[in-house]
Amino acid sequence: MTPGFENDRENIRLMIFDLDGTLAATGQQIALAVQASMRNNNLTPPSVDEICHYIGNGAEKLIKRSLVNSFDYNDDDIDPELYERVRRSYFTEYMEGITRNFTLYPGVKDTLERLKSRGILLAIATNKPDIYVQRWVDAAELTGIFDFTLGSGVIPKVKPDPEVLFYVCENLDVLPSQAVMVGDTCNDILAAKAAGICSVGLTYGYNYLRPLEEYQPDYVFDDFRDLLKLL
Repeated sequence: MTPGFENDRENIRLMIFDLDGTLAATGQQIALAVQASMRNNNLTPPSVDEICHYIGNGAEKLIKRSLVNSFDYNDDDIDPELYERVRRSYFTEYMEGITRNFTLYPGVKDTLERLKSRGILLAIATNKPDIYVQRWVDAAELTGIFDFTLGSGVIPKVKPDPEVLFYVCENLDVLPSQAVMVGDTCNDILAAKAAGICSVGLTYGYNYLRPLEEYQPDYVFDDFRDLLKLL
């Protein structure tokens, strides 16, 4: 349990959400873009299910893992020119498909609206490149719900680095002790712990086939709607 949080729940001002695997099932959307970018370069891509296991650490690692079809890889084994061609193609394919092939998890929109109606600030902190985040928000019909969104590329760090969460808190003038980080992978939980922010782990996302409980989030929920229990 984050120190002091149990006695300070009435002072929650901000909830920060991961995107992929937390707000929506986007694995197919991402995997189809990876597959198309590899085929565009005359490569045989991994399956959708295999690519889904590589999601969570940003586009660079996603593409490199897909190129070698392994979660672990050595940069020396990857042709940098090939990687760059696939990366450019991926960004094009992903932008073209960002409005398709995803679904919000049950209760997400209603729960976000109820949290907002209670005066809670809402933010997204994702390792997805920032250029895609607002377009995805609009496609998901969540426009106007979030007070701040942050994707990779705006600052040099990505989750699990706590600077990502500090940046969100600073932009919304909220202390870390007044925030909650909600995510589905170890990156979210480790970032929250390093930032001194309460962490909520959701069990239905993309945590590399490992139980999220291993990282000891403050709370573990199976349903997004359970977030209302914190208030």
